[in-house]
Amino acid sequence: MEYEIGQLETDLRLALSRNEFCLYYQPILDLVTGEIIGVEALIRWKHPEKGLIPPVEFVSSAEETGLIIPIGEWILRTACIQNKVWQEAGYNPILVSVNLSARQVYQPNFADRVSRILKETKLAPEYLIFEITEGIMLDSYHAPKVIKELKQIGLQISLDDFGTGFNSLQYLQELPVDKIKIDQSFIKSSTIDSNDATIVKMIIEMAHQLKLDVIAEGIETKDQLIFLQQNLCNQGQGYFFSKPLPSKELEKGFYKIEQIVIREGIPQELNNQKWMKEIVESSHRELRDTVGQHLGIIFKSIEKNGKFIHTFSAGKLLYKMGFTPEHIIGKELNEILPIGDAEEKANYYRRAWKGEENVTYEWEVNGIYYLTSLNPIFKGGEVREIVGSCVEITNQKRVEETLRISESNYRHITDKIQDVVVKMDVNGTVLYASPSHEKVFGIQPKEYEGYSAFELVHHEDIPSMQTQFTFMINTRTSCQVEFRHQHAQGGWVPIEAKVTPVFGENDEFEYFIAVGRDVSERKKAEEFVRKSEKLSVVGQLASSIAHEIRNPLTTIKGFAQLLQKEVDNPLYMDTMLSEIDRLEEIVRGFLSFAKPQTHQIKETNINRLFQQVLLIFKSQTINNIEILQEYNPDFPVVQCDGNQIKQVFVQILQNAVEAMPNGGTIKVQMLYKGTDYVKIRFIDQGYGISKERMSKMGEPFYSTIEKGTGLGIMISQKIVKEHGGTIAINSFINQGTTVDVILPVKQTGV
Repeated sequence: MEYEIGQLETDLRLALSRNEFCLYYQPILDLVTGEIIGVEALIRWKHPEKGLIPPVEFVSSAEETGLIIPIGEWILRTACIQNKVWQEAGYNPILVSVNLSARQVYQPNFADRVSRILKETKLAPEYLIFEITEGIMLDSYHAPKVIKELKQIGLQISLDDFGTGFNSLQYLQELPVDKIKIDQSFIKSSTIDSNDATIVKMIIEMAHQLKLDVIAEGIETKDQLIFLQQNLCNQGQGYFFSKPLPSKELEKGFYKIEQIVIREGIPQELNNQKWMKEIVESSHRELRDTVGQHLGIIFKSIEKNGKFIHTFSAGKLLYKMGFTPEHIIGKELNEILPIGDAEEKANYYRRAWKGEENVTYEWEVNGIYYLTSLNPIFKGGEVREIVGSCVEITNQKRVEETLRISESNYRHITDKIQDVVVKMDVNGTVLYASPSHEKVFGIQPKEYEGYSAFELVHHEDIPSMQTQFTFMINTRTSCQVEFRHQHAQGGWVPIEAKVTPVFGENDEFEYFIAVGRDVSERKKAEEFVRKSEKLSVVGQLASSIAHEIRNPLTTIKGFAQLLQKEVDNPLYMDTMLSEIDRLEEIVRGFLSFAKPQTHQIKETNINRLFQQVLLIFKSQTINNIEILQEYNPDFPVVQCDGNQIKQVFVQILQNAVEAMPNGGTIKVQMLYKGTDYVKIRFIDQGYGISKERMSKMGEPFYSTIEKGTGLGIMISQKIVKEHGGTIAINSFINQGTTVDVILPVKQTGV
């Protein structure tokens, strides 16, 4: 049946609102007992004119248009309601299987939606299973995350169409899958094509090894059923049992469907025997795997013609020594160890072979020390095997050496670490100071020892520290302290330290151990955050003030212009209008700072952009100012908002011009910074900026210009930061100023 593409989306929306969709259910059977253990919910469209439309004709369109999201939610809710109805009617609890689309998985909070539907329908999550395909794994991070969230709810996950995709095995490793569904294309030809038969067998065997159930879909013949039973497939579905049916029709056929496996499959007794054999073999595999995970070594040996041959060996310690089971099994002692070692070990083996229990010895192989225990295994009153167990004791062997050098290690560590370590008595006298004091404070450690630890601490911090020291002794607890320590070259270094009181054998206080570190960078970061918060508040305030000022200012300016023609002395009015223009400039600055900027990001030639900036300046009268650009023809194209960056360049050049009232040269360089960033450097010969003023650069209402508001550099920094870059300023009094604008070549997230 063909459907007009343009009309399909409209009809799907109407079908959803008119409740024209319905669910059919295809049973999934246990291939051992024949019982129905689940159903797969499959959507159908009961079109009022075209009749029953199968999903193949409309699901892909629903995916493309996004309608699969509301349709998928309807399927999930309806399937859960139906399963709950069957449970309440007294049927044995079964799983309901729902196909999951990629669009659904990528909905925000999809797991929460599923949880809500389960709660609304009162269906326990263990009776719901989602079927997923490779199409869901568009994002190797998001999809596994969502699937793990679904598992945490308590429902199950089945990997559908297994064997047809490129990465099916990878998904078994990455995803918490409970079942795999062998694609029907393999089942269809499994009894006539040896290659497909081999693939099906391998999938079943692999699934059993991974403790997963296997479902075969598309079973259509008795031969396929028997083949799958012979190869221990767990579950199956297909037209041989039942086509998809409406819920009422399926209920009527429950009993009849459950007789098919018993009637048409291999005899029940033979089937049970096969599964019992698989259980035994699986137990043996698990035992081997468990032994293989043993941290030590477990091995067995027999005596043959006076020689001891190893018949089994496994355990992680074996690999740590540089061996594998193949190095040991079937080998004599002298094939594994040097002759002298082999003969000495053989003596222990003989003692166990003669019936002595718990024969132990210590040995070393490739730097690994281990303890071995040997015990005889008796059969019929005679020793038939020796079983041995090895555990590593390398650490134990090293304890004495560790204790012997502990004191020297302690001093070696404290000599190398960057943190400062101090040992003090109850009065705060320094008993030991680590060499790192010289790196942090520029003071030799020997200059501390014997002196009070408080001598170089800022006087304002001493009282609180002394109070904390007393508190630590009384409460026998450690304490975190912050203080300022003097540096040899002047200034103060902020220190954060953890101080611990140490008590001796008589439970009396002996000394303090303090471990501290320079937190200057952290303090700078905190100051940056403080400024950022301040700028945010100022931005909101600036916007509010600007709008409040602008309205009356416009009125005043209008009346002043009218009065200008009537006043005899125009100088007064000219002065008023000049000051009003200045107020408007300040208001514009407020709004520029407060208003979020919309960036038009595109590839921009910075060389060409700067030429445009030069044209702006050449159109103005700049006395004795020469602007030199070091043109770089290989300078990369930068993704940015050209108008915004042009505004930054103009502001920097304007500041440079105002800093050189007597003229001079402004040099502009196009430089690289690594491979991902470019640097545009502006160098002027102005009067420079003092260190004190530099510390406040970028704060609102702080300017190096007499009549400036400080908003110009702040806005420039804001623009560059929004582009993922930075502005760096270096300046010295009477030596000029250098401003670096650093921009990423490619923009991310602007």
